[in-house]
Amino acid sequence: MSLIITIGRQFGSGGRDVGEKIAEYFNIPFYDKELVEMAAQKSNISKEALKEVDEHATNSFLYSLASGNYSLRGINAPIYYEMPINDKLFIAQSEVIKDISKKGSCVIVGRCADYVLESENVDFLNVFIYGGVDYRAKRVMDAQGLTMSKARDKVIKTDKQRRTYYDYYTSKDWGVMPNYDICVNTEKIGINGAADMIIGCAKSKIK
Repeated sequence: MSLIITIGRQFGSGGRDVGEKIAEYFNIPFYDKELVEMAAQKSNISKEALKEVDEHATNSFLYSLASGNYSLRGINAPIYYEMPINDKLFIAQSEVIKDISKKGSCVIVGRCADYVLESENVDFLNVFIYGGVDYRAKRVMDAQGLTMSKARDKVIKTDKQRRTYYDYYTSKDWGVMPNYDICVNTEKIGINGAADMIIGCAKSKIK
């Protein structure tokens, strides 16, 4: 039985670290920023251009009204070539996520993977990693050499971008508990504790 785990995360909560530990434990592929490079290959758009808009919703509100959710129609749809680059990246990443889910077990971080896989009849464990703003800002401050004030601003701004991205492409609510199988607070139990908890749940799921 394949084990697929999708991880949504607040910025600075350690979602990537948790995901890497889970993937290492089960010895399965791990995907996060790697999805941008894979999407670049699939869409023939430079990875540098795609990195600029990764997990950012399109800024074109008028386009959104006119497109009527064309972003879900696939990379071969005629409208694809007229889309903003944000939508092109979402489509390409979605197709990459579908492809890798068919190959077997993996851990996927972000990129609305839970929403993408819902329509694929794929059984997966959907996780959200979170923590208090000050806790996450301290982690970002230490990792990026920022002041606490700048780190806190970055945490709040990035969370807003991720929420907008997720809500825009899925019509669901980012970070709302009923949308996930497990929500884990790394501020309370740490990165290792979060990974251990999810690993335990995953083991129960595949028995």
